[in-house]
This record gives sequence, C-alpha cells and structure tokens, in this order.
Amino acid sequence: MSGSARATWWYLGLGAALVAASPLLPATGRQVVYVCAGISVVAAILFGMRRYRPGWRRPWWLLMGCVCAGMLASLWWAVDLAVFGERLFPSGGDLVYSLVMPMLMVSIVGWTRRGQRRGGRVEAAIVAAGGAALVWAVVVEPMVHEASIDTVEFGWYLMYLAGDLGVLALTARTLLVTQVRTMSYALLVVAAGLLILTDVTYYAVLADTGTAPTFTAAGYVAVYLLIGGAALHPSMAHSGGQVASEPNPTSKSRLWVYVALIATAVALTGYQIVRSDHGSGGEWMHVLVPLGFAGLMAMLLVVRLSQLAVLLESRSRLDDLTGLGNLVQLRTELDTVRPGSALLLIDLDGFRDVNDSYGHAVGDDILREVGRRLAVTAGSLDASLMRVGSDEFAVLLRGGAQYAVEFGDWVVDAVRRPYPVPGGGTALLTASVGVLPLDRPTTAAHALREADLALFTGQSNGGNQVAVYDAAAHTERQARTRMVRDVDRALADGEFSVHYQPIADLHTGAIVAAEALLRWTRADGTRVSPADFIPVAEQSGAIVPIGTWVLREVCAQLRDWYPRYGISVTVNAAARQVRRDDFAETVLEALADNDLPGTALIVEITETGLITAARDAATVMAQLQRLRDRGVRIAIDDFGTGYSSLAYLRQLPVDILKMDGSFTSHLEDRDHVFVRAIVELAGSLGLRTIAEAVETPEQAERLALLGCDLAQGYHFARPAPPEATETILAATLCPTRAHDGGRVSHPNAGPMDDSRPTRSASAVA
Repeated sequence: MSGSARATWWYLGLGAALVAASPLLPATGRQVVYVCAGISVVAAILFGMRRYRPGWRRPWWLLMGCVCAGMLASLWWAVDLAVFGERLFPSGGDLVYSLVMPMLMVSIVGWTRRGQRRGGRVEAAIVAAGGAALVWAVVVEPMVHEASIDTVEFGWYLMYLAGDLGVLALTARTLLVTQVRTMSYALLVVAAGLLILTDVTYYAVLADTGTAPTFTAAGYVAVYLLIGGAALHPSMAHSGGQVASEPNPTSKSRLWVYVALIATAVALTGYQIVRSDHGSGGEWMHVLVPLGFAGLMAMLLVVRLSQLAVLLESRSRLDDLTGLGNLVQLRTELDTVRPGSALLLIDLDGFRDVNDSYGHAVGDDILREVGRRLAVTAGSLDASLMRVGSDEFAVLLRGGAQYAVEFGDWVVDAVRRPYPVPGGGTALLTASVGVLPLDRPTTAAHALREADLALFTGQSNGGNQVAVYDAAAHTERQARTRMVRDVDRALADGEFSVHYQPIADLHTGAIVAAEALLRWTRADGTRVSPADFIPVAEQSGAIVPIGTWVLREVCAQLRDWYPRYGISVTVNAAARQVRRDDFAETVLEALADNDLPGTALIVEITETGLITAARDAATVMAQLQRLRDRGVRIAIDDFGTGYSSLAYLRQLPVDILKMDGSFTSHLEDRDHVFVRAIVELAGSLGLRTIAEAVETPEQAERLALLGCDLAQGYHFARPAPPEATETILAATLCPTRAHDGGRVSHPNAGPMDDSRPTRSASAVA
C-alpha cells in the first residue's frame, strides 16, 4: 500500500472514534460533531484535488457543496438548540439542508459523462420502486398513524425520503453504466448507501416511537468520513469522467435482483394485509400502495426484457454508433467469401488523443463521420463496411483483390481530411490500413489474424499508410511474441544485470556520476542487445517491473558508493513508468529503503517519452515535481533528436540535458553549431549539459571549449559491472572523509550538486 493510500485509512481510523462517540453526545454536541466532520471533508476534497489533479472535477465540487450545505444546516440547528433549547421546525437549517439531496443527485449524475446512449434508466426505476415499497411499509405508513408528527413535519419528511429514493436510483444507475471500480469510487458508493440506510432508519424509529433516535448520529458522521476518505485516496484522480454506456443486458444476477425486489414488495403487501383492519376501507389503501409498487416493478421488468430482445437483435449484426456492420457480421461474411476478394483492416492513428482533447462526444461524432467517408469511398463497389473495434474499421471487397491497395490509399486520403470540432477548430487523424488478399479459401479467424499482422506492419512503420500482408512480417511478430515471453522469464530468473558508465567533468576530469545501463545475459551465456529487448519491453509493459528492479538495484549499490565516493547515478525511466501515479512513490521508497538522499539519483526521460506522455501531462508533471522537491534531479536523454520542444523545457521540472551522441561524433562539421546552441540554451535555463558518446580526447577538448559541462563515453570508460566500476572509482576518486555534522564531503561532489538557483514548482505549474 502506498503512503498516499495509507492517508485514507488513517483518516478513517481516526474518524472511527468520532463515529463511536457521536451518539453519546447531547443534541448540541452532535451538531458540532457534524460541523467538524464536514470541515475535515472539505479539507480532504481540496487536498485531493490539489494533490492528485483529477481530470473530472465537477462531482467533487458538487460533493463539497453538499457537505457545506449540511454543515451550515447543522450550525443553524446548533444555534437553535443553544438559544431555544430545541430544534425549531421548520427552520432556516431545514431550508438549507433541503439543498443537500438535489446537489448530491446532480453530483452522482456528474460522475459519468454523457454518451451516445443514456442507459440504465429502467433499471434505476426498478430499484427506486423497490426502495419506495420498503419505505412505504416501514416509514410512511406508520408515520401516518403517529400523532406526534404534524402535517408540516410529515411533508418535510416525505421530501427527504423522496431525495433518498432519488439518490438510490441514481447510484444504482451509475453503478450500471460505468466500469469504474476504484477504491475512491467504492467508498463514495458505500457513503451513498449508508446515507439512505441511516435516513430510513431514523424516520422508521421516529414513526414507530415518536422520538428521534440518537444512535443514527454515528451513521451520518460515517457518511461524512467516507466521502473524506474517498477524496484522500489516490484513485480519486480517475474515479469519474467515464462515458456512460448501456448496461450489460445479459446479466442474469441483475435480473435475479429485480425479481427479488418484486418478491420483497409482494411480501410487504402480505405483511400489510395481515396487520390491516379488514373492516376499514381506509386500511386497504395501505395494502394497495406496496402492491402497486410490485406491479410497477413487474411492468418495468417486462419493459427491460423487451428491450433486451430488441437490443440483442440489433447488436447481433450492427454497430449501434455508426450503423455499419460489426465484428459478428464480418466473421459471418468471411466464412463464405469467395477467392479473389480482399479484407482491409483500418485503424485510426491518434484517435485516443482526439478523445482526450475534445471529449468522447466529439470522438463519437468523428467515428460516425469516418463511417460515412468509408461509405462514400466504397461508392458502388461490392463491399461490406464494418466497425470492429473502438477506432477500428473493416472493409470486405468482394472480388476486388486487384484494386485493394488502391482502395486503401483512397481510405488513407479520406480519413486524413480535417474534422470540424466545436468552437470552430478542426481535428486531424490519419489511418493505417492492413490489406489481406483472399486468394484462397480461409476461415474468419485466420483471415483476421493475417490482416491484423498487415495492419501492425503499417503502424510499426509510422502509420498513415497501406501495408499488404507479408509472411515475413508474421515470422517477425512471432519472434516478438517469443521475446516478450523471454523478457518476463528473464526478470523472474535473474538474467538481468546493471552495468555502469562513469560521467566526467570536462574541465577537471573528475568522475562525478555514472549511468546505470541494463544488460541481459541468457542462462546459456548469450547476450541480448538492449536495442532488441528494450523496445519490446516498452511495448508489452514489462518495462515497468524491469524499471522498478533496476531502480532498486541501483539504490542498493548506491548505499555503498554514495557515502564513499559521493557520486550520483542516472537511471532511465520509460514513458510507461512516468505515466503511472505511483512512479514517484516507487523512486522515493527505493531511496528510503537504502538510507539515501534524493541527490543520489538522477532520473532520465527521453524527449520522445515526454511527447508520448503528453496526454497524461498532469500526472507526469506531478510525479517529476514531487521527485525534484525531494532532491532527485531530472534529465532529458537524447536531447536534440526528438521534438526538442522549448515548451517542455519551460514547463517541466528539468535539471539536466543529455545531448545525443550523434552531435558528438560530428563536431568537426556544422554540428558544433548545434552543440553550442544546446549548451547556451541549457545555460540560459539554469540546466547542466552532458554530452554522450565521447570517444576521443579531441572530442572532449572541443566540447569543453564549447562550454559543455559533463560527458560520458569510451574516452573515459566503457560500461562495466559494479565490481569493475568500483575499481575505476577507487582509482580515480580519493574520497576525503571530512565529516561535517555526520555527512561525508567529497571534493568531486560539486559539478552534479550544482548550487545555482532552480525553477520553483510554481514556475512549471
């Protein structure tokens, strides 16, 4: 469990004492407890939004409004109790509290973004009807006979209970139309359920005894604390904002729940019949109400079942967003297609970025437009058009193998035309097309697999192009699959190791740091080049556990080196690692486990990795800034070969630029102009500069004259295992153990621990 997640459980654990004590307090004390709990929730929400930066903040602001309204009402009632000795009813506090339920319902609706279909309504109505039957039996009907409750109070109570049913229905609907199942989301759902249960219990006891219970105070305080705990949990950053979707129509467990609700309503009807006075016509009305709810639920269930039949029929062959065929239709047609046809798989390059930039509603509009353009492109051809994935389409050209590539080029051109978006702008997309000539009988599974291989080839070559299936590509992909499997096994079997290459100060020649480099030697002694396995690990996601292992290995080594030699070590971090919201925590835990300060470590990120992570810019920014605040320095690796965006240098918390080795190897050409420009740019931004691949004394001397600070390469030392590296360190560094307050100072510590002012967090926010 991360330190950030532990804050939630500390908060809830400390709040448990408040929950236990609240029923024991006098009425005024309970109101004060509500106010204190509400203040903690507001603070937790503000902290969570600032710390975790959720992309979908609307429901959190509305929740804060609910809590503030509840606090104001409690404060008002506390004043009533202090001044008049009792709660006035209705009072200004009741008027303020009447805003809580509407705001809470709007907040629940806001947890999902509106999709093409707003499903879950019938299910929500069934749940609400079942809840209404229960509320009628245990609260409303007994309350009618309670003489101590006057008409005005009864009306207010009915309004509150109606709000509870609204919260119940909307919570049920939200659970049905979203797949979000984070801890933060779970705590909020439990809070909503506990609020309804506490309210119903409160009014049921009040209706039965005529006296408001005190033990329900624990439930209300717990509701507050659950909301606060949800706001403090790291998962609050991505618990909302998913597009609402149609609930799974084939869920048998859900249908059984609906049947159970109907059975409950019928049972309540029987209970009312048993306790009714059959001689009084008025008593029969109390029986008819729950029976009416049971009938309503049965009718709604029939409606849902009829929707199920229609939905399954439409889903069997058609895509409900574009109106094109779907994967089921494609498989059916592929099983019967004649030789001489062609299958084209089309994937939209960069569609996720469009969704993230403009929203899912705009993304859906673009998908529909792509479907329309495909239909226009196909024209009068004998072709079937299908949408077979979120942003993937298929075209089956019957008897059209000879012009399949030309048709693919038409598709690329059609997709590339701009798409208008709200606000007057345009979105740009490209398409990758995989073509499979169907020159012999085949099965649907085989055809889809080979067409997908062709598509993968086009995407691997940069996208925005047509690629025809090639058996060699199939072999290459099989090799990649084996490599993915071998990479996972290598980590488990301990075949990876870390080598180190020293980094030297160009002006003094002193070694001031080293770069950690991953190496793989198989059990049979075969060495695998990082150029072969690192890209595979990045694409498969295995780079995350590998990167964590490297980080821990380096920190374990630094536990010995840093106090003795004062050197820092740079560790490469892939874009997948930095995009994770636990990346900074992983780095800091590795440092803490080895009693190391943040200055012992430098995290390297490539320019391309930064651009790739642009859609997660807030997460990347927060992770890097947190590390930098703890002394860890950030370096951009291979600078000058990627996008070289000045905006990233200005916005991101960066300390070091590492120039790509291609500049070093051509210093006698015009590249020295680029080196000077990079060095001067780094200096103007207060950044250090490291030149890579320095192999000759002449290159080192030229770089020093150009103003470069640091360098690494074969001229200084080759990458070597820890033992060989330590020999170099021991020979070139004579650590001066001049203790000052328990710290060991080193004459070579200055160049990497530069004391120049760095940009503050506010400057990069």
